[in-house]
Amino acid sequence: MNYTLTTINRNKKTIPINSNDNRRKIVGKTILFTNARDEKNIREWVAHHLIIGFDLIYIFDHKSIKPLSQEFNNFKKVIVERCEMDGPIKMQLMLKASKIATSAGADWMLYLDADEYLVLNAFHSIKNMLKHYLFADSIAINWLMFGTNYHKKEPTHGLLIENYTKSDLKLNKHVKTFVRPSQVVNAITPHYFVIADPVRMISINMKEMRQSKSFNEWDIEYNKCAAFIAHYLYQSEESYINRKIKLPRDDNSQFRQIETDIHEKHNLVENALVKDKYANLIKNLLKL
Repeated sequence: MNYTLTTINRNKKTIPINSNDNRRKIVGKTILFTNARDEKNIREWVAHHLIIGFDLIYIFDHKSIKPLSQEFNNFKKVIVERCEMDGPIKMQLMLKASKIATSAGADWMLYLDADEYLVLNAFHSIKNMLKHYLFADSIAINWLMFGTNYHKKEPTHGLLIENYTKSDLKLNKHVKTFVRPSQVVNAITPHYFVIADPVRMISINMKEMRQSKSFNEWDIEYNKCAAFIAHYLYQSEESYINRKIKLPRDDNSQFRQIETDIHEKHNLVENALVKDKYANLIKNLLKL
């Protein structure tokens, strides 16, 4: 298959990374961040992203009834920080994450939701991917929307990626973004970070992103792109109510209006790519 392919001083301006800096020659530490609230699939999500090569996963546990730290007693590469903040927390936590990553000496970070799984088609690991974009400071990767699989109730057995195998055929224009944390200036939307040099904002398919930072219009099927983010937006009807309707949004603290047609969305094709590629690896890591 052929696939289409600054150090921060908080009291001063962000210092750009020069072309001859070692950070433009190698890929160092990578950290994945999320904020999660009562996410029952969080161990699967963590295992998936450890398998593809993140050096550290940092979770902001936002008011979970059962503290998420209890899920990761034997995970050396996972840090859980309890968060009791109210209101729109997302961008505050994204900016905090960039500071944590910079202090930890990370070259790259990614901030995902806990229902978003990064899938690598053309690369065997995160660092293998990032080495192709050393000239960049920000790399946008498109969503692929997954549907409900017509589940009204949440399945009682199996991984999330096994139970939800219906998706759109082509990528969604929304993106989430890898970023060099040392180059972060601000966080104003969940989809990207404001960085010191917008010229170095690109997409996974090598398009400039400084004019359309949250969206990458890319008419391509999911199995023909170099990478995508599998977005399990609804899951079952039961999960949709519990996760998306009963809880406020984390980016603006507003409550969503219920959608009555969720089973008609994103169930277009049978898509076993994520399941076939990662399910057994996740089960082995979790000893399921």
